[in-house]
Amino acid sequence: MRNDFHPCSFAPLAVWARLLIANGGVPRPYWGKLAKILAMSALAAPLRLAETLLYSAKTAGTAIAGPPLFILGFARSGTTHLQNLMTRDPHYGYFTTFQGLVPTFSLMGKGWLQRLVEKGMADMGEQTRPMDNVKIAMSTPQEEDMGLANAACMSFVHQLSFPGRTRDLFEKYVIMGESAAGEPCARLTPEELRRWERAYLRIVRKASLHAEGKPLLLRNTPNLGRVDNLLRLFPGAKFVHIVRNPYDVYPSLLHLYRTLLPLYCLDDYDWTEMEALLVEIYRRTMTKYLRDREAIPDGHLAEVRYEDLERDPLGELERIYAALDLPDWETAKPHIDAYLQTLSGYRKNKFQPDRTVLERVSGEWAFALDAWGYEPPGRPS
Repeated sequence: MRNDFHPCSFAPLAVWARLLIANGGVPRPYWGKLAKILAMSALAAPLRLAETLLYSAKTAGTAIAGPPLFILGFARSGTTHLQNLMTRDPHYGYFTTFQGLVPTFSLMGKGWLQRLVEKGMADMGEQTRPMDNVKIAMSTPQEEDMGLANAACMSFVHQLSFPGRTRDLFEKYVIMGESAAGEPCARLTPEELRRWERAYLRIVRKASLHAEGKPLLLRNTPNLGRVDNLLRLFPGAKFVHIVRNPYDVYPSLLHLYRTLLPLYCLDDYDWTEMEALLVEIYRRTMTKYLRDREAIPDGHLAEVRYEDLERDPLGELERIYAALDLPDWETAKPHIDAYLQTLSGYRKNKFQPDRTVLERVSGEWAFALDAWGYEPPGRPS
């Protein structure tokens, strides 16, 4: 996608109106960027209307084919890599980038519009993500919160547009209004929670329609803070959690935001404050996950370290399949192996942690180091 294309350009105008009211508008320097977004949203209105008329009843009546398999992990922990591997298994369906960009008319646009967008991306040479050069296409797996952001206000993705609302969006739509004792938190009202659940289930049901009844394998970083909600919505769901050395996550996370915020933000922000908030978000999300995972039934959670997956992908995936009693590993294995052969030319970003990174992670994320047995760079883990 082009760097000047905003990922929420196809959200309905009503969604943008609510976002702008909540943010108190946008400063004058961002009016041009906002005008492009609103113009694209308006152009898509007929397609949204047609999909509502033709497919709303079918979507509402769609049964999700069994409890989904969820990939969990904090941003920059390898969730994309793990999903790209596991979705090579033909047993599973998944949520795509196309569905994420146009969730409100993905069924209307299936085929013709997807091909049109793919051609446009190829013509512009924009076929990798701006923060890490991972290949992206309309058919590649995507986080369902991208679709939620393009269908409703209730998504943490909107912090890329309105970084000043990061804390509020995180507390309401990642940890879902819950907090540790003595820690203030923006509360999610019962009605807000019901609206979020309805919106999320619509996204998943539509993904089931696209997957033609296959069970879904979903990857969504905000879900790391929502395990209790997912267990309530999808009894019997299974989970794979991928964790990465926090000393590597921290600089990669900063790089992500330094890359994306200038591209997509519609308001001013203070980088120092944002960096401190990202540190807090990791701490609060991981703390909640460590508490919530105790409620996951035996045999429904497998955990993997990114470093182990990188070293022995087939061995780690076979272990995950066995731990979760997932079907047909021998059928999936050759598809996954074939995909691995295509990755030989890819080079991931490398960041050398400086003293500030080492001190911050060792101090504020020490609980995660202890939980998964990571050591500072240069020491064996």
